[in-house]
Amino acid sequence: MLSGRYLVFGTAGHVDHGKSALVLALTGTDPDRLAEEKAREMTIDLGFAFLSLPGMGEPAAIVDVPGHEMFIRNMVAGAAGVDAAIFVVAADEGVMPQTLEHLDVLRYLGVATGVVALTKSDRASPEMIRIAVSEVEELTRGTFLEGARIIPVSARTGDGLEDLRAELARIAAGVRTRSATGAFRLPIDRVFTMKGAGTVVTGTVISGSMQVGESVSCLPAGKLLRVRGLQVHNQPVTRVSAGQRAAINLADIAKDDLGRGDMLVGPGSMAPTLVVDARVTLSPQAPKPLEHRTRIRVHHGAREVMARTVLLDREALALGESALVQLRLETPLIAAAGDRFVIRSYSPMRVTGGGTIVEPHPPKRRRQSDAQGIAEREMLPPQEALTARLERAGPRGATVDQLRLLSGLSEQDLRDALEVGVKRGELAAGRRDLWFARAAILDMGIAICERLAAFHAAEPLLPFAPLATVTASVAATPDERECFRLALDALVKEGEVVVTGGRVRLAAHRPQWEGSAAQARDKILDRCRDCGAAGPTVKELAASIGFAETECQPVVAALVETGELCALAGGMYLHRETLAHCRDAVRQHLVKHGRMTVAQCRDFLGVSRKYLLPLLELLDEEGLTLRQGDYRVLRPHPQ
Repeated sequence: MLSGRYLVFGTAGHVDHGKSALVLALTGTDPDRLAEEKAREMTIDLGFAFLSLPGMGEPAAIVDVPGHEMFIRNMVAGAAGVDAAIFVVAADEGVMPQTLEHLDVLRYLGVATGVVALTKSDRASPEMIRIAVSEVEELTRGTFLEGARIIPVSARTGDGLEDLRAELARIAAGVRTRSATGAFRLPIDRVFTMKGAGTVVTGTVISGSMQVGESVSCLPAGKLLRVRGLQVHNQPVTRVSAGQRAAINLADIAKDDLGRGDMLVGPGSMAPTLVVDARVTLSPQAPKPLEHRTRIRVHHGAREVMARTVLLDREALALGESALVQLRLETPLIAAAGDRFVIRSYSPMRVTGGGTIVEPHPPKRRRQSDAQGIAEREMLPPQEALTARLERAGPRGATVDQLRLLSGLSEQDLRDALEVGVKRGELAAGRRDLWFARAAILDMGIAICERLAAFHAAEPLLPFAPLATVTASVAATPDERECFRLALDALVKEGEVVVTGGRVRLAAHRPQWEGSAAQARDKILDRCRDCGAAGPTVKELAASIGFAETECQPVVAALVETGELCALAGGMYLHRETLAHCRDAVRQHLVKHGRMTVAQCRDFLGVSRKYLLPLLELLDEEGLTLRQGDYRVLRPHPQ
């Protein structure tokens, strides 16, 4: 039974303070699964268990992390996606180095609530417990754990466990449920194979949902994979949603082709990046200021990448301060606006701070000159920031999923903001959930009008331009075609442009019949009228009216465009009055006689087969006649 409420607790704390033993006592599951962990009696990698809590139909997941400083990378990978912390401090030792470091990790990853478990209480005297409580209160002052309950517990005797369970249930009831809408994202924190199943990955679904049989993209490689099976709490399910710990059986890929830090996403919803704009905060406990161009380690999701820090408005970031920074990454990252991350020094490897992604796909910045603009965008209200993002997207626009990942908003908040933008006249919706800034549509409309004006100037005799030609020249890529459609619709509605069939013109445009072109037009129309059904070619027209063929060709094309002449196969042209006469004559004959041969038509129209066959083919195409062997009959019309 799925309750719709999913929660992930994460342990944190110094090595050998009893995190894994506490998880075992709470859940009955030993999170230390590796033989090496058993032999060393020390957690070195992530462990997982599930805990049933009162009031939750779905068990909560617990991610157990290693505490030793050598495995801080694994700890950060496990802390990503955690909703609430079980912060562990041993009562007989108190606050230790990794206690501080783990608290920083949780804080920089945006964990907002938790409980402090004062473990090994059976080994500590009341005075030792009192001192440990005092140290914890001092440590957590000004952090998300300030005021959190500090509960003495013993995994060995069971003392305090029920009190801890009750507090975990209270925390669970107050944690905001993650939205299952939007693009699917799951950072992979474990990869293994199962007999009879193949490759399996695990992780916490941080947004969206996925079901069996759907396709996912594995980034940064970009390979498209099929979801063969899903498990939650070791039980098969057909669908997984945001907030759940999930195991995903993937088809068509080997274990060695995946790794911790890869990310599964909805196809086309995200792209890897090598540059991000971010706000970085340097820990007060960092060993030294963060200088421009410093090489650091960036931990995002379950991935660690190396990066250079480009400080935009200063030469060094002081301890405890924050600043806008562009991170130039050495390997790809899959990030969205609003994502949290942790930074560590290159060597020695220490947690030195963290930050938030501001822009996941920015251009390379110029120092100083770009800093103010980024800061202004960062401080914009969500509505104005959304408009600014769509203005930068230009004629390509962006889908709701793309905007959600760029903006960091929930889907509902995003859609509400989009609707406000529509009411303000700042945004517009296209098909396929594409959105555009009104400014982009106006710019596209200007480009359409300019292109039409240029066409009319180059072809003054033609009343219309081919729509396909205008589209190709203004909307350079298929991604811009929807903006083109919206702009063209707006121009038609405003009366600035006329569209008919596959042709388009400026509303004010009229063919410019002047000078020799006007003389040629009149002579061509007279000549075609005189020729009747024996339609002349352009070459024949030029010879008969005394104009060069090159002069006649554009005039004839313009007359065809206006419908005054009709083009037949073989390069012949009929006057529209002649075509109307022939059409009526054929219709009357067929109404009276039922059918006709080519010879019969030749006799009553008085024209040779050379001219007659192209004419009859045109009448077939128009739907007046239907060829049946050697005869033609009136084409029956649908009732």
